Amino acid sequence: MILKGLKRNAIKKSIEAHLVKRGSSSQGISGLKTLAVLIDASQSVNMSTLIKLANELGVKSEKLVVMGFKEEKDIDDNEKDVVYYSDKSFGVKGAIKNGSLQDFIEKDYDVLISFYAEDKMELNYIAAASRAKLKVGFAEVDNRINDLIIGSATNNANLFITELKKYLKILQII
Repeated sequence: MILKGLKRNAIKKSIEAHLVKRGSSSQGISGLKTLAVLIDASQSVNMSTLIKLANELGVKSEKLVVMGFKEEKDIDDNEKDVVYYSDKSFGVKGAIKNGSLQDFIEKDYDVLISFYAEDKMELNYIAAASRAKLKVGFAEVDNRINDLIIGSATNNANLFITELKKYLKILQII
């Protein structure tokens, strides 16, 4: 129990550190080519909705990467399109132990969509640590993490897609 508390404190400190050093770099996006989506696997997220989102934004499905957080101890990777991680993917000092999660963070995506509405530290850490040029999320999550906040519900995917397209056109990203 003490180790879990130490891990949580270390992750919180890491989130704050990433937020302090982050500057918005959306000006560097000349066109939307790569898209990353961070999901909460405890919520029902339809993979076809995410593929539809990528297609609507003009991103090829092979340039779409989906990372999901599961709270369960045993991660069942029966979906080939989503890579999952859990709290076991973090060490006691908050360091990432999962190689695919570390690769997700270090890759320079054009846009990262934090497709979750419940404020969870493990999801916020990955979103804050990501090197994505533009971060998009929902209003219910810590607003310091995302550059663009969409005020729709996660269960209304069509409204989210419409609003996201509208703002990305205004920002001349698509």
